[in-house]
Amino acid sequence: MIYKQIEGPQERAIGLDLMRISMAFLVFMFHSRIHVLHCSYGVLNSFVDMGAIAMTGFFLLSGYVINMTYGRRDMSKPEEIKKFYLKRLISIIPLYFVWAFFWVIVHIVVSGKSAVIEELILFPVELLGIQSFFSSLFSLSHNGGSWFISCILICYFLFPLLQIVTQKITDRSRVIVVFILSAILLWSPIVQFFFHCQTIYSNPFFRALEFFIGILVSQLNTTFTLNKYIIFTRKPFICIISIAVLILGVSVARMINVPGDYMLYSWVALPCFVSIMVSLGSYNLKKIQGSKIVKYLSEISFCIFLGQIIYVWNVAKYALDYVGCEANIVKVLVSFTIVFCIANALHYLVELPFSNYLKQKIFLSK
Repeated sequence: MIYKQIEGPQERAIGLDLMRISMAFLVFMFHSRIHVLHCSYGVLNSFVDMGAIAMTGFFLLSGYVINMTYGRRDMSKPEEIKKFYLKRLISIIPLYFVWAFFWVIVHIVVSGKSAVIEELILFPVELLGIQSFFSSLFSLSHNGGSWFISCILICYFLFPLLQIVTQKITDRSRVIVVFILSAILLWSPIVQFFFHCQTIYSNPFFRALEFFIGILVSQLNTTFTLNKYIIFTRKPFICIISIAVLILGVSVARMINVPGDYMLYSWVALPCFVSIMVSLGSYNLKKIQGSKIVKYLSEISFCIFLGQIIYVWNVAKYALDYVGCEANIVKVLVSFTIVFCIANALHYLVELPFSNYLKQKIFLSK
């Protein structure tokens, strides 16, 4: 993915690639612990147990990057909106449909006739990508993995409106809105925890707020008036400190049994991810700027998320039981190899061919 800076020539924000890759790997570590393998990561176990907070970083980063790419476009023009929607849909929908169809078949094979009825009822909802509005569907079929696709589609749908509303406002207004949105994100999990409400982890409203914060922080980071106030965040040590605070904050809170689920830990995840994002997005990492490995891992990171659906861990467990190996390092390597192979298959056999074909078919035909 090429990120367009607000000023200056186009260049790859390699630091944001690193953050995106890190989010995908943290989610892998989290899943490998909570599912049947129960992998161990030593002193990081307490942190990894809350690894789902990586999705907060993912949605913040999505808003940040999309504003970097489209921040100077006039989204009030119908042709710009149409082009934006087409590009976003082409980049997600073919991959999502093929991936979802495969796991629907697996679900039917595993669960039998009851799954056929369930999938027929769910078909319109999943076709439109609105399953994240139904939190109780999280554990059904592929929705434990596709909820974030649903949320990101909704975020992309809202982006033109958010960009139009915020493009002309002052930096002071942006800061105020960021604090208001952050307050909502910090207080809502307390309400959910206290009143035992349904989870808000996969709720598109709260994920859209994170996405919106990413947009606003991106705008603030590229405006001349605010640069002198946040220039300190562009130093490498700020990123390192933020990562340390994130890991230690979550780990210590877990060790002393601070209650709450993943969204409640936004008290540490939200500010740390914003700080990391601004630092990595601004600092020029010249030594790895042209790294093909970083570019490759970033390009397949979306598929790495999709490769971690629950059935994968059962396959890994079966393979390990078959060879009679219970070594932790082997469990990690085998499960990651399976996820990595699925991610590459999705990327090279589905994502690239379909997106390239549709881009040529739609945009070259105009």
